[in-house]
Amino acid sequence: MNVLWPKLFLLLPCLISTKTVQQLLPDEQKLLHHLGLFDPEIYDKSVRPVFNASKNVVVDFGFTLIQIVDMEEKNQVLVTNAWLVHKWIDDRIRWNRSEFSGLYILRVPSHVLWLPDIVLYNNADDYTSGFMPINAMVYEDGTIFWSPPSKLRSSCKVDITYFPFDRQKCALKFGSWTYDKAQVDITATNGSVDVAGYTSNGEWLLIGHSIKRHEIQYPIGNEIYPDVTVTIVMQRRILYYVLNIIFPCFWLNILSCLTFLLPSEAGEKITLNITALLSYSVFMLVVAESMPQTSEFVPLIGIYLTISMSTSSLCVIVTVLVLKLHHPGPQPHRVPRWIRIVFLGFLSNLVKCKCGKRRRKHRKDRAGLSLTDSLSNIDFTETSSIFTNNHGNSYQGRKFKYSEEIQNKRAENKMDFDMQERHESESNIDDLMCHLGHMVSQSDKTEVELEAIDEWRQVARVADRVAFVVFLFITLFSASVVLVVIPCFVYDEKGGI
Repeated sequence: MNVLWPKLFLLLPCLISTKTVQQLLPDEQKLLHHLGLFDPEIYDKSVRPVFNASKNVVVDFGFTLIQIVDMEEKNQVLVTNAWLVHKWIDDRIRWNRSEFSGLYILRVPSHVLWLPDIVLYNNADDYTSGFMPINAMVYEDGTIFWSPPSKLRSSCKVDITYFPFDRQKCALKFGSWTYDKAQVDITATNGSVDVAGYTSNGEWLLIGHSIKRHEIQYPIGNEIYPDVTVTIVMQRRILYYVLNIIFPCFWLNILSCLTFLLPSEAGEKITLNITALLSYSVFMLVVAESMPQTSEFVPLIGIYLTISMSTSSLCVIVTVLVLKLHHPGPQPHRVPRWIRIVFLGFLSNLVKCKCGKRRRKHRKDRAGLSLTDSLSNIDFTETSSIFTNNHGNSYQGRKFKYSEEIQNKRAENKMDFDMQERHESESNIDDLMCHLGHMVSQSDKTEVELEAIDEWRQVARVADRVAFVVFLFITLFSASVVLVVIPCFVYDEKGGI
């Protein structure tokens, strides 16, 4: 008897009917067994879900934009997070909710169902990642709703002509890769992109979106292939570029212009200009890193930086010329008449640069002539007689103190001594006249050189003021046209921001 109990226990499941087992299962599991979704002999996921081969499967496609992750200008790739909504009817799936306790919807793993092979035509990824393995929602009438979230990398033609005031328009083209319209037709849900759950991007502002259906006939055959194209229009936020690139470049331009207000004696004009020029090179490298390596478009900010670098280079050249005018050399020549008229006459009045009064050369000539005339009018006979009378009086006072004999001898030598004294006086006066004439000529030459240097420095001062006005105008005009007028014109032409 003890031996028969195990055998009876093994036969117990066989005695229980299959209907009783089905009643013990959950409703969803019973429904899965009823539909046979996991049985390839009942449901083959590689076959279109229609009984009549001439009937097409209509897939209602929707696009829910979640976030614009990045726009890779260098690679010309748009990265977005989105939900790809698919909705179609599977004729092989039907049930009566009353038979399954009112169950009208069933969550089924998507890999057991037939799925439309809708792909992103302009995909820039490797196609190996696929969609996230999420469940599909199956309704009692055969309607299947499947919305896998995905991170899309789509190729987008980037136009950087007006960077950083640019606007980009990117299209994402979705369609069946193998089925034509007669087998799988694709339509757009509600005709619009769902942005209810959109998360804003710090660099790009979403200003427009649309979804449209197209039909294309490729050269490989007469079949028509429908597709749905999602268009995203974005406007770049310019605050970052204004604060980090445009404003520094503008103030570097102003700084280059202010070098012309520095006095030439300061010795820092060239250093300041070279420093500004090197700063422009750094900004060009920063901008080039974010730009695609293409020659089709030249960015607006690149044009502005090129103009700024050219202006700074011209500032260096003009500063060198002005310093050359300010330091004419050890033997400066007179300022030419046309330069004196243009710079010290017309331009000085135009830029309101007051120049010091120039000394007149004829005044110095008159002073030199008067000094020469006064020296030439000296009566050297009277001068010699003064020396003679002085010596004569000295000898006259002594004749009473000596004997007549000594007085006669000195009287004889007096004539010789007077003649010698007169000759020495005339020789000293001639040397004095020679030295005085040399001093007068040197003074005249020095004053002429000083006057020439002063005139050249006045010309350099006027040239500095003219260069400051000209380069300041170029800086303000280029900044206004490139950074204000052109972007406003583009926005108005395209219908505003």
